[in-house]
Amino acid sequence: MSTTADKRYDVLVVGGGPAGLAAATTAAGLGLDAGLVDERPTLGGQIYKQPGPGFVVKDPVRLGRDHLRGRELIDQAEASGAELMTLTSAVAIRDDEVVLVPEGGHARTVSAGRLVVAPGAHDRPVVFPGWTLPGVLTAGAAQTIVKTQRVLPGERLVFAGSGPLALAFPAQLHHYGADVLVALEAGPGPGPKDVLGLLAAWRSNTALLRDAVSYRSQLLRARVPLRYRRIVVRAEGDGRVERVVHAAVDRDWRVVPGTEEQLEADTLCVGYGFVPSVELLRLAGCSFRYEEDLGGPVVVVDEWLRTTTPGVSAAGDGAGIAGALVAVDEGRLAALGAALDLEALTPSEAGRQARPVRARLARKAAFRKALRRLHAIGAGVYELATDDTVVCRCEEVTLGALEATLAEDGPSIGEVKRRTRLGMGACQGRYCAPLLAAMLARQGRPLDEHAFFAPRAPAKPMAIRDLVDVGPP
Repeated sequence: MSTTADKRYDVLVVGGGPAGLAAATTAAGLGLDAGLVDERPTLGGQIYKQPGPGFVVKDPVRLGRDHLRGRELIDQAEASGAELMTLTSAVAIRDDEVVLVPEGGHARTVSAGRLVVAPGAHDRPVVFPGWTLPGVLTAGAAQTIVKTQRVLPGERLVFAGSGPLALAFPAQLHHYGADVLVALEAGPGPGPKDVLGLLAAWRSNTALLRDAVSYRSQLLRARVPLRYRRIVVRAEGDGRVERVVHAAVDRDWRVVPGTEEQLEADTLCVGYGFVPSVELLRLAGCSFRYEEDLGGPVVVVDEWLRTTTPGVSAAGDGAGIAGALVAVDEGRLAALGAALDLEALTPSEAGRQARPVRARLARKAAFRKALRRLHAIGAGVYELATDDTVVCRCEEVTLGALEATLAEDGPSIGEVKRRTRLGMGACQGRYCAPLLAAMLARQGRPLDEHAFFAPRAPAKPMAIRDLVDVGPP
């Protein structure tokens, strides 16, 4: 890899979702030389994902609110003067330098006065018998198929999950024409205290409440049942999903015996929340805490979203799952903090511009607090697999093999990886590591940075030819 920086930015943003777009726009608007990189072909991130290259949108309104909100952020970033680089992956961070690999090109190194990491998140992995069958897919995968290719993932669909997505995504799928048989929410239905809490926070969160009411109304009009305290137990079928089995759960999301029900379906969409994509932040040496309801590993930040690593800030769902509207304001706040550090703003001016942003973030935090009981993650979500269930689909490691290894002599997570090959596949542990961490927690081990695989560059699998600076022949 190149050892000399090809270019220096005042602020370099990693991630083209809501937080990254807002950070790049804000930094450029303050007169800073800002750059943004994203590995996808289009900007917008997961929630605001745009149709793929080659699609022409003639009526944006028909694509829904997420498309319109994302398009507005993208238009602002494009008009800001920031350099926007798609199909470009950031794979390593070293001091103030970042290694970038463009698709079809070779690695190059750039440097930045301040780095804002806004990597977003990926679906929380939930392992159960049959989860590897064709026709079982995560909410993120289904969103990608629908939003970028305008293709429905199946004809008879069951949605199982928790949180705002359990309302939003079934309604969106039905809007696109899918036959949604049922939406299963593992959490409880809202009670009187929950309603009062939401009403207390409604004045500052009308857009969120309006969205929730709209999605619930769509499900009611379409006669799609929304069943609370139900979790997917297994998927069955010969070569692909043919049946979905679900059951009632207690407050910890553990299955209540004798409550199983079965549905004939060809698609199971699973959405139990998200996990922050923290690979780059871990490579940068940032400190973390563990908070399950924010996705698990959460980077430690200060009031300007600076991490414990000098020159590195974090924003959006990559710094803790809080939603797209929060991510936008966190991106703005991180950019203001970067401008303050670079002396492009005085402390008083930075404080003045940050004041309304902080106020909005505080109101969103109050809204999340009101929803906490409804969307708290139960430990039972990590206890659905059986001995012969494959828990690492890349390396085909079963739960039985993993438990046998853990029972030997209390191995570290690194030793488990070396003995079983768990986490050595293409996903690099993104799907199996959270389950392993939960198993270690049940053995009494702390959920800290040592409960996950050690970070290694590159942050995502890359071809060796793309990482080598081959130079002239």
